[in-house]
Amino acid sequence: MNAITRRVTLGLAALTAPTLGRAQTLKPASLRLDWALSGYHVPFFWAKEKGYFAAEGIDLEIRDGAGSAKAASLVSSKEDTFGMVEALVTANSIARGMKLRSIYMVVQNGGAAIVSWAAKPMKTPQDMVGRSLAAAADQKPQLDLLLAMNGIPSDKVTLRVVAVAARNQVFFQGQVEGIVSTVIGSPMDMIVAAREGRGQPIHIMPFSDFGVRSLAQGFVVHEDLARENPEQVRGFLRACTKGIRDCMAPGNLDAATDIAMQLSRAPSTRRESVKLQWEATIPRLWTEANKDKPLGWTSEADWANLVDLLLKQQAIPAAVPANTLFTNAFIPA
Repeated sequence: MNAITRRVTLGLAALTAPTLGRAQTLKPASLRLDWALSGYHVPFFWAKEKGYFAAEGIDLEIRDGAGSAKAASLVSSKEDTFGMVEALVTANSIARGMKLRSIYMVVQNGGAAIVSWAAKPMKTPQDMVGRSLAAAADQKPQLDLLLAMNGIPSDKVTLRVVAVAARNQVFFQGQVEGIVSTVIGSPMDMIVAAREGRGQPIHIMPFSDFGVRSLAQGFVVHEDLARENPEQVRGFLRACTKGIRDCMAPGNLDAATDIAMQLSRAPSTRRESVKLQWEATIPRLWTEANKDKPLGWTSEADWANLVDLLLKQQAIPAAVPANTLFTNAFIPA
């Protein structure tokens, strides 16, 4: 072996040894989603498929969810490593004693909406009087707050609290006149169905237009993980951020949607709505408070607003310091 060959061989060994070592020591971890596949989940399936989590030493399993409250509970009990949880649920859970911390806000500007048929729309909260709605259990507090902030007694609206899978069904069957949904969630499915002639046009009334503006979906971890293994948390967020940035590129939109559909095993009929959900998410990755900050960064003012909303709906007995709910310490620069 000549000197040049020897140097090249040693150089390749130096480059590949850490990679092999990392591949052999991947640490299992799980991400519990808030619901089944939605558009704002697409970047994390992309990051898994592209090996971004593995490159950080993480063998990540992405698991479907059954609501934010369930995801928070599973992370609190350490059955899942990371959880995607709606911010109001995060604040409420921490205020009630769960040892959680928000580490990254994916959807900064989203939140709930009333979805009704365009033929008889609910355009304002006053239009809800005498009408019927369906909502999942962890959506009810936000609905109560919307009614209270707009001076509408709760007994003036008929509410059915149902499982999220049943919520849309009772709406389609005409058993209720509207539903509470995430702005970038089920409504996108319905918009696509109407475009394709499989459904009727809908109207979307965002809560944020009528006084209930809040952060939306983000990641939480148990406080023990944040304290004991901060590098795993940082690695997870580096991979997620890389996935988000990749998926923001228009040229990756179709491929990313296909990867998410395949890995999540979502029904093929949902492809176009999942794609539309992610397109609608991209402008919601920032608010005025963080428009010059890295992806995932949140302001104390936005969290303080969340605490104020919870106090107004009497969901928590007393105020909690906003800085106990979140940290930006793990956000990739």
